[in-house]
Amino acid sequence: MVPAQLLAAVSYMTDLIPDGCLYHSWRVALLSQHLASIIAPEIRRDVFYAGLLQEIGSIGAMEHITSYNSLELQVNDPHIKAHPERGAAILDWLPGLAEASALVRSHHEWWNGTGFPDGLAGDDIPLGSQILRLADAADSAGSFENRAAIAKGLRNLAGFTGYAWSSSLWADFVGSTTDTAFYKPFLDKKSLPKLMAQTCKEIAVPDELNNEEGIERILHVVAAMVDLKDPATRGHSIRIARYAKSLAKHMCLSSEDAHLAYRAGLVHDCGRLGLPSHLVNRTGRLSDKELTIVRAHAGMTIRAFNCLPDCPEMVALGEIAGHDHERFDGQGYPDGLTGERIPLISRILSAVDAFDAMNSVRSDRMVSSKAAVIRLQQNAGKQFDPQVVEAMVDLAGLGGFGEELATAA
Repeated sequence: MVPAQLLAAVSYMTDLIPDGCLYHSWRVALLSQHLASIIAPEIRRDVFYAGLLQEIGSIGAMEHITSYNSLELQVNDPHIKAHPERGAAILDWLPGLAEASALVRSHHEWWNGTGFPDGLAGDDIPLGSQILRLADAADSAGSFENRAAIAKGLRNLAGFTGYAWSSSLWADFVGSTTDTAFYKPFLDKKSLPKLMAQTCKEIAVPDELNNEEGIERILHVVAAMVDLKDPATRGHSIRIARYAKSLAKHMCLSSEDAHLAYRAGLVHDCGRLGLPSHLVNRTGRLSDKELTIVRAHAGMTIRAFNCLPDCPEMVALGEIAGHDHERFDGQGYPDGLTGERIPLISRILSAVDAFDAMNSVRSDRMVSSKAAVIRLQQNAGKQFDPQVVEAMVDLAGLGGFGEELATAA
């Protein structure tokens, strides 16, 4: 996997919805790097990756960030007001993105000093953050639905000049809108994946992140994003990753496949990022309609890793992670696969995911580790692969399964 492409997929996840993608962060990133290439080429890379990840800290809010379309709404919601700092803290964990992190922290500062979180004003706001603020506002105002929308957006946003951004930056933005070579694919949602893929190739991540350790860090960020979406299940993704890797090793899979199981475990729930927060946080029984929406998260996981063209390793990871809710008897989802048609690592994820769910304090039917394994045995051949369940029992016996796997990973 290529780290730049993987970060684009992470950005896509922040805008997931059950029937598609809002593409907000992609458009902000693409427009911001385009403006930076005109105004200050030396910050183009930092602006691009800051744009991709600027809304990562808003995950878990009751509504998508674009629904908070006024400064008053933003500052009155503690979750939204804190998201620049939260996003910057997450980026600080990715090597080489310190400058991008600083831009994310300040991307909601206003030119007149009324923004947040630090109340910066004028040129005390980093230029990259100023660019992000303008690009963010323009996209949130619906300026990029089509060519006519740009003209309408310019009229609606012009009054913020001198308040939210400087007159010189506004002039640069207005001037950029005549660049049809950029805006033609930019305004076409079908062309956005290709444009994003091209930009990722042009603007590689910093060397510190452009390696296998960097990829691992990014995948752990995805797990952290899922925790932000549903704090009550915090730690679930990392536990599944460890369980899956240990079980894969015990089943004599290659070291490469065992590590793939670990990575798939980290991201297996990323499709939940696209679910409405009120459903994710529900603990009671769901209606049939709500259950259908929640089950759509598996397909969204697959779609998130298939968001760019020509990324076979990402696609393969998504296929494994997104099929962890298939059942051995074919009654699962999203594709109703049966038996060995389900990828083996997906079958491993299915079993350890169910174990962790039953053994979780969040579960309204929490059972002991021993009882959880017994239930897995009872459903072997129906929900779970019998060989996988047998390997789980063999690895740890009927007692201490979770503790055994956690220490063995």
